Amino acid sequence: MQDQAKELVTKFLKSDNRWFSLVRDIVFALLIVALVMSIVYAYSGSVTPLVAVESGSMEPHINIGDVVLIKRPTEVVTYKEGKTTNYQSFGNYGDVIVYRPNGDANMTPIIHRAMYWVNAGDTLPNKQKVEHAGYITKGDNNLEIDQPSLFSGMPRLEPVKPEWIIGVAKLRAPGLGYFRLALPTVVDPLLLGSNIKSEYAASTAPHLLLPLTVASSFFSLE
Repeated sequence: MQDQAKELVTKFLKSDNRWFSLVRDIVFALLIVALVMSIVYAYSGSVTPLVAVESGSMEPHINIGDVVLIKRPTEVVTYKEGKTTNYQSFGNYGDVIVYRPNGDANMTPIIHRAMYWVNAGDTLPNKQKVEHAGYITKGDNNLEIDQPSLFSGMPRLEPVKPEWIIGVAKLRAPGLGYFRLALPTVVDPLLLGSNIKSEYAASTAPHLLLPLTVASSFFSLE
C-alpha cells in the first residue's frame, strides 16, 4: 500500500501530463499562498491583516488602490507625540490607524492618521466639547480633522476609542488593491453577502478573498 502511494505521488510530481501539471501548479500555488498568509496573520495579529484603500484622503502617502498591511496595536503614536520624538510613518509624524467609525461594525473602516489624544470634556477646534476620551484623526490630504465631521450618509464622528481600532498601518503595496476593489460586485454577492461601499475609507479584505488578493500579486509579478 505504501509503495502504491509513493508511486502515485512520484507520478503526480514528475508526470508530463498537462492535467497533472495543471493540478500540480495549482496545488503548489495554494501552498505558497497559505504559507504567506500564515506569516501575514502571525505578524499582524488581526483577523483582517490587509485593507484595500478606496479614497485619496491619505494621498500622497497612501493612494487609491494600495493594499496596506495592518498590525494589531499595542500602542498608537499620535502626530503630536511623533513630532516630539521624531517618529514617522508613511511620510509624516505619528501612526496611521484603521478604525471603525463610532465603533460601528456595519460601517466601512477609515484609514487616517492619529493626530492627538483628547479626554472627556476637552474642547475641539470648533469649540465643541467631546463626550469621551479618544484619538482625533485626519487624512493627510484633508484640510480638517475627522471629529466631529460629517461624511455622506454617516452620523457625526466621535473621538476614536482604542477598542475601535482594527490595526496600525505598517506596509503598503501600491496598486494591488484595485483587484480587491473590483471584486465586490461579482464575488461578494456570491460568497460574502452585500459589501459596504464608501467614498472615504478602506475596504477590509474578507477571509475568503485574502488568498485571492495575495495570489493575484504572485501571478502578476514576472
